[in-house]
Amino acid sequence: MLSMKDTNKLLKNILRALPALSVIPLFAPKKSSFLPFMLGAVGVTLASGVAALMVFSPRTRHRALDIAKDSYGKVRGQLDGFGSNEKVGIPTDHNTVAEPYANGLGSDGATSGTT
Repeated sequence: MLSMKDTNKLLKNILRALPALSVIPLFAPKKSSFLPFMLGAVGVTLASGVAALMVFSPRTRHRALDIAKDSYGKVRGQLDGFGSNEKVGIPTDHNTVAEPYANGLGSDGATSGTT
């Protein structure tokens, strides 16, 4: 069994040997690549372009919201068909009360009556 003195000596020797590990190519510090920065910049550019398009183009924003609303309805209908909505706590269509959408749009695409 190792004594505490031997354990401390072993740890100190390991800590002394750590700088020498940089000589081994596997442990050598790696140069940073330019590719992750470039991909990050392209991603930020695309995201800001989509955000600007949504802010400055009401027609595109309404189209995107309508597409999202329709796809949400389709998925919800499929979940209704499986009968899994009650298991996860999502009310089915026959248990819901018609409420205005959270984005302020009515079901026909016009704004709701609240002003």
